[in-house]
Amino acid sequence: MGNNMKFRMFQWPVNPERFGIRSVCEPEYKIDSDGDFAYTGIGPMCRVFTGGGVFCGDDAVEMFNALAVIMATRTGGELYHPVWGTATAVLTELQMTQESRPDYIEYAFTFRETDESGTIPRLPQHEE
Repeated sequence: MGNNMKFRMFQWPVNPERFGIRSVCEPEYKIDSDGDFAYTGIGPMCRVFTGGGVFCGDDAVEMFNALAVIMATRTGGELYHPVWGTATAVLTELQMTQESRPDYIEYAFTFRETDESGTIPRLPQHEE
C-alpha cells in the first residue's frame, strides 16, 4: 500500500515522528438478583492511535488544514500505517503548535478505532 501513513484521502508527505497504539478491553458486570456485581465478560477491544510530527515546507499549513477539514467531517475511514497495518478509525483530536515561521508546523493526533458498525467502544473511566 506504500510507505507513507494515510487516513482516508490524506497521505502524510513524511511519516509522523511518533506513533503509538494503546489497546483497552473493559471488564463488564451486571447486578445480579442479590444486588451484587457479577462479572459477565470482557467488552470489545478499543485501540487508540496517537502520534505526531512536523509538516515542513511551503505546504505545511495546507497539510495541517487538510487534516482539520477531514476531522470536521466527524466520519471514520481507513487509517493505514506502513508498519502496523490498517484499521478503521475516527480522527478525534488534532493539535498544532507553530514556530515563528509558517513553513514549520508541529502537530499531534489521536485516532480511535471503530467497530464494524462505525461505533467507537467506550474507554475505561480511568483514562488519563
